[in-house]
Amino acid sequence: MEKRTVIITGGNSGLGYQCAKNIAKSDPGYHIILACRNAKKADMAAETLKVETNNLNISTMDLDLASLSSIRMFYQAFSRADLPPLYAVVCNAGIGAGGVPGQVYTKDGIEMIFGVNHLGHFLLTNLLLNRMGKNGRIVFVSSDMHEPPAFLRIKVRYENARAISAAKPGILQYGTSKLCNLYCSYEMARLIETKTDRKITVNAFNPGAMSDTNFVRVEGSALLQGILRVFSRIMNHIVGKPSTSIKSGAALASLVTEASFDTMSGKYVDRGEITKSSTLSYSKDNARELWKTSMELSQLRISETIFENEN
Repeated sequence: MEKRTVIITGGNSGLGYQCAKNIAKSDPGYHIILACRNAKKADMAAETLKVETNNLNISTMDLDLASLSSIRMFYQAFSRADLPPLYAVVCNAGIGAGGVPGQVYTKDGIEMIFGVNHLGHFLLTNLLLNRMGKNGRIVFVSSDMHEPPAFLRIKVRYENARAISAAKPGILQYGTSKLCNLYCSYEMARLIETKTDRKITVNAFNPGAMSDTNFVRVEGSALLQGILRVFSRIMNHIVGKPSTSIKSGAALASLVTEASFDTMSGKYVDRGEITKSSTLSYSKDNARELWKTSMELSQLRISETIFENEN
């Protein structure tokens, strides 16, 4: 295989780490970039991955998805780097329903969960599309929680992007951000197909409820954290979609590496199985409103995208 670069946001642990591991092992031609906020943890993960995969083409780059300027600096640094052509971007990093203690808003004044889970990845992928050739793959990690199970008595709705960007953090905001990941996936896939001659695919991925990650965290004693882990495992089985980062990481990696996904775009993949997302997620009006407002919120100019001058 020709040499290719794959960027994985938040690839230093959990789902992103397992995804990186599977891609790196699949072919030495892949150069993996772990794009992370914590440089120390990213560097440690990269060194461990090299040992585990025998692939030395694993490096790290600083990226804070809660900062629009950091995203632009990442893009500029990547554009200057001497790396193989960009082939794939895996938008894996995310903020859970608990948010970030003491940080309700991003550096640009956007609610943190929406700002990181959707808006940061929106800006990042639109910029990076400029670095891709005629073929490539983009994957947004969504969640079952874009349509919460009925017993949680939480209903995700869509008002408008500006209202969401100023909403309160919590489980409802998390679910809404995952709905936005789907809107972004479907709209980007549509725009690439209708406004360009490129064959870049864009899909959304559901990892299921993973019992072995630290994605859901609380502040407190080891006992309290242990109780939460047990509760999470029970909830995973009640929801009916238990998984692990190892299983879901392999399925996520396949969206980058497998030939069977060469031409598939605008789909929702539940751990390897193509399925339907919620009825609400297919609203084209909502997707277009989110796209338009996200351009304004992220200060992304149409001239910076691949959609201005093609076709």
